[in-house]
Amino acid sequence: MRFASVFDERLFLDGPPAIFTLDPRGQLRVDPERSREIYILLEPGSREPGFYVLTDRATGVKMLVVVTHPVMAERQPRAIARRFPDYASAAAEAVQQGPMTAPDAVARP
Repeated sequence: MRFASVFDERLFLDGPPAIFTLDPRGQLRVDPERSREIYILLEPGSREPGFYVLTDRATGVKMLVVVTHPVMAERQPRAIARRFPDYASAAAEAVQQGPMTAPDAVARP
């Protein structure tokens, strides 16, 4: 697991409950919008790091997330969360994407 910065790593180790996603360089970076949304709704208190793949309900797109509390992944309103025992197995699952098609795509002449 590589973090985008010392700040992100410190948040993971000692900060409030948060969600971390991969940036364009493949490094973990805190996702403030997703973290804020779930934290405000649920206010998780303890720490229990976890490795998840979120699957978007509308598109089926998979996304690797690392969290500091399970509720941060399991209560995502627009995704189905699946927990993995470690970062490597979650990352391996996330890269296995099927064919990408928009669910509401309409053929145009």
